[in-house]
Amino acid sequence: MSGLSFTSDGSFLFLVAADIDSLGSYLSRVWQVDARTGEIIKTWEGLEGMGGSVTPDGQAYVFVHVEGDTANLHRLELATGARVPLTRFEGHSSLGPPSAAADGRVVFPQMTEQGWNLALLETDGTVRTLTQDAHFNYSPRWVDANRIVFQREHEGRWQAHVLDLTSGEPVRITDAPHLVMDVAPAGNAEVVFLNRDHFDFSLDRAPIAPVAPAEALAQAPSPAPEPAAATSRASAPYQGHTLDILTDAPYSPLERFFLPELRAPYFYALPDPDNGNKPIFYGGLALAGQDRLGFHQYALLAQMDSRLKDPSVSFSYATALTAPWYTSLTVARLVQDGRRDLQASLATSREFWTTPVSFNLLALRRDYYATDTRPAARTSLLGPEASISYFAGESTSYGGTQRGVGLSLGAGVYPLAFDDANPFADLRAEATAFLPGLPLLLRDNLQLTAIARFLPNAPEGLLQVGGIQAGTALTFREGPEDSRSLPLRLQPGISFSEYLRGYEDYALSARSVLLAQARYRYRVIIDYGWTSFFWLLPSFFISQVELEAFASWARTDLRDNHRAVGGALYLRTTFGQAVPLSLFYQYARRFDDGLGDLHLVGFAL
Repeated sequence: MSGLSFTSDGSFLFLVAADIDSLGSYLSRVWQVDARTGEIIKTWEGLEGMGGSVTPDGQAYVFVHVEGDTANLHRLELATGARVPLTRFEGHSSLGPPSAAADGRVVFPQMTEQGWNLALLETDGTVRTLTQDAHFNYSPRWVDANRIVFQREHEGRWQAHVLDLTSGEPVRITDAPHLVMDVAPAGNAEVVFLNRDHFDFSLDRAPIAPVAPAEALAQAPSPAPEPAAATSRASAPYQGHTLDILTDAPYSPLERFFLPELRAPYFYALPDPDNGNKPIFYGGLALAGQDRLGFHQYALLAQMDSRLKDPSVSFSYATALTAPWYTSLTVARLVQDGRRDLQASLATSREFWTTPVSFNLLALRRDYYATDTRPAARTSLLGPEASISYFAGESTSYGGTQRGVGLSLGAGVYPLAFDDANPFADLRAEATAFLPGLPLLLRDNLQLTAIARFLPNAPEGLLQVGGIQAGTALTFREGPEDSRSLPLRLQPGISFSEYLRGYEDYALSARSVLLAQARYRYRVIIDYGWTSFFWLLPSFFISQVELEAFASWARTDLRDNHRAVGGALYLRTTFGQAVPLSLFYQYARRFDDGLGDLHLVGFAL
């Protein structure tokens, strides 16, 4: 949305709405909105540019027309839809949202060698420079026939200023603690604006009067405080109050770092089929946070169940101080029935244009506990990994990716692996294509995926094909069943695995795999939620229901086929501010390996 502008009587709001796709292309249109009911009265299609302002007589709308890298002012006649060029800039030119006066003059921001400055388009078509400095002069609005209010940088902060066209000197009228945005006149004596308030904004007003210098404010006696109802906290500086500066110390990266933004305890119980369906109780706590500016982030997950009575803990830390590289460290202690995994991963990544490249150092150690049928065993692994991926696509918010192609390549070398095995490598390539779905439907798509993976010189059967997909937090079925015959000392965890849909409960053993999968998805939009779930828990939002049909095929070690088809139903929700939670049911029909039908119910993060 841009160019929000009321008619002089306040009855209609005009604006430009741009529908933008993932590539940055957009389709713009002018809206005329009833300012009292919110009803869209009329639209004008096919605009190429950004918004400006409606003329005071309500007969036209002045906007920024963009063609290539050249911007010019155009006038849209609302009655006929005719468009008239007002300026004829050539070459590279950038203009900001204009404001039209009653006599036909137009003031607008223009990018110059010094930065954004203001210019005035006279009624005879000439352009006159109003400011020519490096103080970011932007967002002008007419106060009356001779004065303009706009935002301008002062001591590193955007403040509201007034410019008298006769004197030509900007006069500052606000002293906001952080910044002022979207300043607009409220009559001839006051302005309203957005005032930054921590992570939010407040809507404040201030008189059109010069602000005293900071030295004068510091020496002047403090006036008696006014009643709380007379002024908001954010507007107090504009009534003559001095600011209460808490500290002038440098920024601390620990500010709010230890205050988790995500606090999610959970508890559930499932029957144990191996113990007469007696309940197994599961519980855990997830915490995640960052400092105020997001330089450092962390996440902690601790969980345990009543059967194992030994907790699993994972911790991740990431920092942006290595920019343009993003570096993270993850350590985990994962306990399962009969074994314990210790994992560590140091990774760094960055994007070259839109292509992400990442490097990773992986370390794994798995300890198998001794039982009546097997001795204790230990296996370990250490080596560097690298990957690069590319994706280009076109998507919509409700329809998902409609057209797209993706490629990714990954490789790893493990000189330190196992006790009596040779160093080996891991090579992986993946190609993905997105296609529009059925011709008459708008919120569906078809995804095709092909994967080739090969572990040269690796122990036979090291690669696991099938099993629970990463990110699936719970399924109401114990699994996956490990059908592999690989010795315990050569099983380093789940690093060497490929997800095969329909085989979530069954793990295949291989050294190489060719895999192809197809998925058709249709979305039913709901968009409904609650600010507080059950009046106690955080907000809960239901975004959509997804219907899926899929087919998967894998060929392991170039000799065995594994095929499945099925369907799934997903309920996509968001818990809290940014925790996606999906409830699902999936059915799969398998044609190989002597497996029957598979039913899965659960949720995924």
